[in-house]
Amino acid sequence: MSTSELQALVGLAGAPVVAALVSAFVKPFMADARFYPAAAVVLGVAFNLALAVVLALPLVPAGILGVLAGLAASGVYSGAKSAGMLGQ
Repeated sequence: MSTSELQALVGLAGAPVVAALVSAFVKPFMADARFYPAAAVVLGVAFNLALAVVLALPLVPAGILGVLAGLAASGVYSGAKSAGMLGQ
């Protein structure tokens, strides 16, 4: 598997992980839901940069994919909430 393929796989796999991290670590401590998307982007970048360091991948693409993973996690959560799939 080439470096670019591994990088893309790590970035794509980050969205559900970021959504789970926001649910587990951000929601209990942050009352204002307006900041959940920003927290998802920050966690997405942190998660992907940490994986890039561990796997010795380039950091700039990992940061960009982290932003995209955070935005995807935020969109998935928003869509599920508006569809009534979440008990809120």
